[in-house]
Amino acid sequence: MKGNGSISGKDMIFRADQIDLKSLDMQLEKHLSRVWSRNIEKQRPAEEWEIDLAKLDLMNVIAPGTYGTVYRATYDNQDVAGT
Repeated sequence: MKGNGSISGKDMIFRADQIDLKSLDMQLEKHLSRVWSRNIEKQRPAEEWEIDLAKLDLMNVIAPGTYGTVYRATYDNQDVAGT
């Protein structure tokens, strides 16, 4: 693409049909949960029923449902199901 001027060697082009949006969404949700949980911890003490979201690792979908999706996950190295 020499002479184009709008695309440099640093630009990356992706095919939309080859992007795993579900995986990107899960990664983003995990990152935002960690950031959000850090901010909340500074503001108030954790309730007895709350967990540390930084220790939760969502892996794959077990089943989608009307009110949410159930994921296979690990929490503190234990197998769990999460929504």
